[in-house]
Amino acid sequence: MKREFWLIALAVVAAAGVTGAAPSRQDALADRGPAYSLEGAWFGTASIIGLPPMPTMDTFTSSAATPRVSGTFLCTIPPGPYPNPLDPSGWLSVTPSGQGNWKRVAKNAYVFTAWRIVMDQTGAVVGTAKYWGVITPLSPNEYSGTMNAEFYRLDGSLLFPVTFTGTLSSNRIEIVID
Repeated sequence: MKREFWLIALAVVAAAGVTGAAPSRQDALADRGPAYSLEGAWFGTASIIGLPPMPTMDTFTSSAATPRVSGTFLCTIPPGPYPNPLDPSGWLSVTPSGQGNWKRVAKNAYVFTAWRIVMDQTGAVVGTAKYWGVITPLSPNEYSGTMNAEFYRLDGSLLFPVTFTGTLSSNRIEIVID
């Protein structure tokens, strides 16, 4: 009797473990298809509403502790000029290079945040600019995404009373062998 009890108990525990570990059909379908990495160098366009499209160059690298899951990136865009709300007769620019981090949040979905330094027409630092958004790789060599930007004074208050929004589109820089 004890032996039968333990065999039945063991069978119930094993069945519960298998059932609990089995992915749902929806999860299994979501995992189908290839996963694409952001790692590498990219050339594309950032389009912020109200501004002309800007060429971009981005380089994504993985963290040694979390390869293909998170890392850092360097992004490059033209620096400006932009209107200066602190001095209507002047203008603002941002550093051409921004630095930030990225993280994979789902299969083929990555979030990022990057910062740039904001300067006035004399070259004086007047604040910072934060860029963040979501990137979706469409293939091994192409991604699209959304982007937001906010500009801050040195004291941390908003320089512009609005969050700028836009889109991203990039292609991987291919290796060319002569």
